[in-house]
Amino acid sequence: MENSKSSKLCPSYAAKPGSQLFGIVNRNGFIDYLENTLEVNEPFMEEASKGRNPEERFRFAGNCAKSGCSQWNDGKEQCGLIDKIIKIVDNTEKTELQPCPIRSQCRWYDQRQGLACAQCNEIIRNIEMKIVNV
Repeated sequence: MENSKSSKLCPSYAAKPGSQLFGIVNRNGFIDYLENTLEVNEPFMEEASKGRNPEERFRFAGNCAKSGCSQWNDGKEQCGLIDKIIKIVDNTEKTELQPCPIRSQCRWYDQRQGLACAQCNEIIRNIEMKIVNV
């Protein structure tokens, strides 16, 4: 479990200044992870907001809001979203994890380790929100 002093990142964060860009949706609809995160600024947001929503084209991370988020399970002190995604996507855990620039701080990895990573490559925020809110 996480140290209460450490801050975890939500890997399903909204595009906004201060968030961390960590992946790009490729032409097949999967995520290509960056080697390092890039901090999102206003000029990026202006460009990324032209055309489709930025969350349809990129993956962003930001500080987990814990009880400030509707996905937070206070009873378990965990994000409930990753468990919903695991049930829906249902990918099996791989022996070797793909490189990811946020894994060491990722809320989902902290909770479900490689099983969370196995689902992550297919998650695009706008689609994810439609699926889990059905």
